[in-house]
This record gives sequence, structure tokens and C-alpha cells, in this order.
Amino acid sequence: MYDRAMQTLQAFSLEPIAEVTGDNTSFGFRTGRSAKDACEQAFCVLARKCSPKWILEGDIKGCFDNINHNWLMKNIPMNKRVMKQFLKSGFIYKGKLFPTTTGSPQGGATSSIYANMTLDGLERLIQDKYHRNSKGNIENHFRAKTKVNRIRYADDFIITANSKETAQEVKILVTKFLEKRGLELSNEKTIITQ
Repeated sequence: MYDRAMQTLQAFSLEPIAEVTGDNTSFGFRTGRSAKDACEQAFCVLARKCSPKWILEGDIKGCFDNINHNWLMKNIPMNKRVMKQFLKSGFIYKGKLFPTTTGSPQGGATSSIYANMTLDGLERLIQDKYHRNSKGNIENHFRAKTKVNRIRYADDFIITANSKETAQEVKILVTKFLEKRGLELSNEKTIITQ
């Protein structure tokens, strides 16, 4: 109970930071956001005649289980000693302790915050590549041309595109983004459809 309470206190202090720095089109495990909001965003992006026709449906293979501890320690702004204790605490199954070397313990008070913060930044990466000109300003013509939009709920996401080639290019971008965090796309569940 003491450990749970300590994690909850850390979550209370970390959540406002995660909310301020989080991706705008991320809807899972966030206060005041829901799956319905993700569906509404998808509708707004896909409901017009001129909407993108290609979709990259992404699923991260064992997201919570595989987040790289070194990446978390370098990038999550909290007490590193306490964080290390949370990450290395392991789990008990049938009376036996199993240590953890990667991942964020599912069900922990900080787990969903760690996962969201790990996946945050992809929206900015996509905006920088597909929506901004060299001066950093929004270039609406280019955005309309590529039609790249991202919507994430927890560790599942969709990214729209104007063509199969653009969707494949975005998939490579996402793969590189995830690799730095110890994550990878599920080959079976990640698909490009029209």
C-alpha cells in the first residue's frame, strides 16, 4: 500500500507536466479525454470528400512491456532514484518475484503517464516533416497535398496520407521514432489500407 501511495504521489506531480507537453491528438489515459474524442478527431479528418484515402493503422508491440528504461530515465522529469525504484521493482506472480529490466509496470499509477510521455513527440515530428516550411511556419498547401494527420489512443494510432507511398514513408519515420524508445511496430497488426 505504501508503494502504491508513493507512485500515486509521483503521478500527481508528473501528470501536469505530461499534459502540457503532450501531443494534441493523443487521447488515451489523459484527464478529460476519451476514446470518443479520438473517434471525433478521426471523423473530422476523414469525413470530407477531399479527405485522405490512405491510413496507416499502427499497433506497438508490447508497448508497456518494452519501453527502454534508459530512455525513460533520460527523458522523464522526475526524481531519478525514485523512478528507478518504480521501474526495477518487478512483479510477483504465484509468490515468486520477477525482476523487470524493460517496460513500465502495467497498472502502476505512473505507467500510463510514462507510456504517453514516451509516445509524445511523434506529432511534432510529423508536423515538422509534412506541415512546416523551412522557416517553421505552417504551410497549408503542403499539408493539404500530403494530408498527413495522426490520432493516437493509448498505444494504438492511425496516420492518414494522400498516397500509399506517403503512408509507407510515414511508417519508416514512426519506426525510427519508436526504436529510440525501445519500441517497435507489430508486423501483424500494423497495416496500410485504403
